[in-house]
Amino acid sequence: MTKNDSTEGRNASGPASDYAIGLLGPLTVVRAGVPLDLGPRMRRVLMIRLLLEEGRSVAMDRLCEDLWEGRPPAGAVSSVHAHISRLRAALEPDRRRRGRSRVLVSDPVGYALRIPVEARDSVRFEQAVAQGRRLLDEGSVASARRQIETALGLWRGAPLADADDRAFALAEIARLDEVRLAAQEIRATAMARAGQLEQAVVVAEELTAGHPLRETAWSLLIRALYLSGRTAEALQRYEAVRRLLARDHGLEPGPALRRIHLAVLRHDTSALCPNAAPDSLPEPGDGASATRLPLTGGGVPDDLPDVATGETDGPPHDRPDTTDDVPRPQDVPSAAEAAAPPPALTRPAQLPADLPTFVGRRAELDRALALLPEPGGHPASTVVISAINGMGGVGKTTLAVHWAHRIAHRFPDGQLFVNLGGFGPEESAMSPAEAVRGFLDALGVAPQRIPAGFDAQTALYRSLIADKRMLIVLDNARDAEQVRPLLPGAPHCLVIITSRDQLRGLVAASGARPLALGPLTAAEAREALARRLGPDRVAAEPDAVQEIVTLCAKLPLALAVVSARAAAHPTFSLASIAAVLRRTHGSLEGFRDMDAFSDARTVFSWSYRVLTPPAARLFRMLALHPGPDVSEPVAAALAGLPAREARPLLTELTTAHLLTEHEPGRYVLHDLLRAYAAELLDPNTPAEEQRAALHRMCEHYLRSARAAARLIAPHRADVDPGPLGAGVLPEEPVDHGQAVEWFTTEHKVLMAVVHLAGETGLDSHAWQLAWLLQPYLERRGYWHDQVTVQHTALPAAERRGDLASRARAHECLGAAYTQLGHADARSHIDRAFELYGKLGDTAAQAGVCLLLVMALHRKGDNRQARDHAQRALALYRAAGDRAGTAQSISAIAWCHTMLGDHRRAVALCWYALTLHGEVGNLRWQAATWNTLGYAHHGLGDDRTATTCYRYAIGLFRHLQDTPNEAGTLARLGDVLHSTGETARARTAWQHALITLEALGRPEADEVRARLQGLDRPAGDEAGVRCDASPPPHHRQ
Repeated sequence: MTKNDSTEGRNASGPASDYAIGLLGPLTVVRAGVPLDLGPRMRRVLMIRLLLEEGRSVAMDRLCEDLWEGRPPAGAVSSVHAHISRLRAALEPDRRRRGRSRVLVSDPVGYALRIPVEARDSVRFEQAVAQGRRLLDEGSVASARRQIETALGLWRGAPLADADDRAFALAEIARLDEVRLAAQEIRATAMARAGQLEQAVVVAEELTAGHPLRETAWSLLIRALYLSGRTAEALQRYEAVRRLLARDHGLEPGPALRRIHLAVLRHDTSALCPNAAPDSLPEPGDGASATRLPLTGGGVPDDLPDVATGETDGPPHDRPDTTDDVPRPQDVPSAAEAAAPPPALTRPAQLPADLPTFVGRRAELDRALALLPEPGGHPASTVVISAINGMGGVGKTTLAVHWAHRIAHRFPDGQLFVNLGGFGPEESAMSPAEAVRGFLDALGVAPQRIPAGFDAQTALYRSLIADKRMLIVLDNARDAEQVRPLLPGAPHCLVIITSRDQLRGLVAASGARPLALGPLTAAEAREALARRLGPDRVAAEPDAVQEIVTLCAKLPLALAVVSARAAAHPTFSLASIAAVLRRTHGSLEGFRDMDAFSDARTVFSWSYRVLTPPAARLFRMLALHPGPDVSEPVAAALAGLPAREARPLLTELTTAHLLTEHEPGRYVLHDLLRAYAAELLDPNTPAEEQRAALHRMCEHYLRSARAAARLIAPHRADVDPGPLGAGVLPEEPVDHGQAVEWFTTEHKVLMAVVHLAGETGLDSHAWQLAWLLQPYLERRGYWHDQVTVQHTALPAAERRGDLASRARAHECLGAAYTQLGHADARSHIDRAFELYGKLGDTAAQAGVCLLLVMALHRKGDNRQARDHAQRALALYRAAGDRAGTAQSISAIAWCHTMLGDHRRAVALCWYALTLHGEVGNLRWQAATWNTLGYAHHGLGDDRTATTCYRYAIGLFRHLQDTPNEAGTLARLGDVLHSTGETARARTAWQHALITLEALGRPEADEVRARLQGLDRPAGDEAGVRCDASPPPHHRQ
């Protein structure tokens, strides 16, 4: 049957026309105005599958295939029949028992839904977008924009969210996302045609940031920038996309984008005017970012200090006290847009690759598979935990990964994997807090949405996967305490743990199923050698093979190392290899199974002895690295060699299975091999040579971090690492994206290197690297990591007697502790101010004053906060710091409105906005719009307050400043509620509450009380107001 063969689903009337279907988000079905409860997820997936056929019948075998992704269980047909029956009962509650259904009908082909397609929000959305495009073509710009914004307001989240992991839904999801992008581009075009160029820039920036390969969005952005007088920025954007296409894809920009670039170079406004070019209406496009909002008003008056301190009352010069100068509501996101839900979670797929040489373990795999319920059977009532334990090198990780790959399809919501480093070097063991934060990153939680406290982070992690079917692998755990916070609370997950510890506490308290893993059987060990060396070679020398198996203690790791050597020398007899193993017998201390590990050391020492001298030296030097992995440039720095000379040495080590390249250009040492390399280091490498290698490694990380930090925070105070030493070639990211990527890749290593530098007396490297890490950690919300590195940096700075480095460490600790609500925040802030004073650095003192403003506000002392904001203003003006002056004025205004002096706050905000616009400080612009919204609401001007809040929300959202976005949403809800727009207020408060709860913020209780007040009788609302967010502490 073709797409047009059936019309019942399109033109049905009567009862079927009473339905409203929501597909632009989680599935919703409303009948005659009443929301219907469709039941569990599988039933909603079935409903979506039928809806996508638009009234056509779907055969039972096709339904089973699609619902279970090609693996229907034995009882699939009966399950579908049961779901159909319950869907009919939900969709037609008035239907007589066993009566004929007029909505979910059956025919000889299968089942069909007879609900008009016009009942779907996705269809109404597409119709509205098409109408908006026609209106724009006809020149009705304002109507086109209203139509498009109405259409975009229908979206509640990811389309077809309940079925986003099913293959049958992927094409429709992609198509709807494409139409949404097209609608956003039409909106930006309408803004440009209406002359609202700055707003068009904001929208186009969002599109290019979210979809950087979409050239129509770049064309929109470059045109809008040029037409708003920002020619240099327009050319910079073209160069950015040209580099992106060339670097990552080997492409040049397309003809249309090249024409736009040429028109900018020629100042050809006829080709750039949004009404002139025939291609000005975009095809479907991309998104995310923002630039300056239009700021009007006069310059900064001479009597600013008097206005700031409260000695004069009048409004600012050239700023009449009317709402005419306030940006119009149509220029900023609507309240519905402002309250848009957060993006859907990422589906992680973190399993390492399965080992192609995996052999044996049939009995262990059968036991492991028996832990899971049969497909289609009753789900487990509690989370299934399998604890694989055994000695090092016995193949625990290999078995866990192989098993995980075999069953991954049964966990459609994704797989999480983490190496906890429990039995590596002591300092490399991962804390549970670090592991939880890594999982939250993998689940797509924005850094700003990650709560400060460990308990709150764990609660968020468990909440996110509460209704998910996920596979979680916790590798190399030290003990039960390390893994217990990582266990989900939901029964739909499987957790696989590997450890040398037997994890008895986890078995007793959490019902973990232990699986003890011993060496391979003799037959499996021979099969492992045959898999690596070929069956003919192994069959030719059975006695030698048996001796190798015995000397390797049947340990997979030892067998792999021997096999690598034998494979590299195919002319060597296996008997000669066995003889060498016999002669080099040794021992390793400190392991539970002494005999087995003495045999393992025999294998390692033999492989080590046949390395070339440079490769053997590099192997020893790698023991100096703190882990968890090392890049090729760092390995070269450790060896003091150029990268081109280190590369073949790394290849030699990986070929010998003494090193593993787990990602391109990144290497890991098995913990047993690391212990062996450390044993070899002191007897074979002079102390001064070790010290030089350690210095080169720390120098590499310091120089690379400095290059990356200067791209992330270019105006921030720098460090002076001195002249570059020999044998160090730092990495140099070329743009902001590469800088963030470098920090993200090296994050765990850098934390370990700061600790190592502090322990080994490299104090300058310790505090400088901690300072350079600060902007990355701040933007990702890693406050606990910030505390950790600064507590290493501070004693290092004190040992050096360096006031500036001590001041910086105290400032960073004060900022982190303020965010965490820690009692020590004030003492660190005061100490930083004192030390900067001794140095005569007034601008730095001013920045600390603004940090203290935030800390005092959180304690409710807004009068003292205002005093310190005024002190910051005086210090910034004395230092000639214009950006800091603007920040101080915003902070003073905010304090005034907190104290009820709203008119003075409004006057100061307009001064500050002018200055922020001149220096391009978006974050403080957003904070100032937020203060204006609060002040106007206090003055009873809710229309202007709404506009200001919407400006602030748009900027905070662009900046990914989630806490301030949530706080502003809550206050927007206050304003909407006071004007009688209860439904919109509820929406704003609900979305604010989701974020504030995730962040563990105390303001969540206030927002929750507001929502509860909506459900009480009139006049009985909760009498709380959400406090304003403090201005951001963002000293550059």
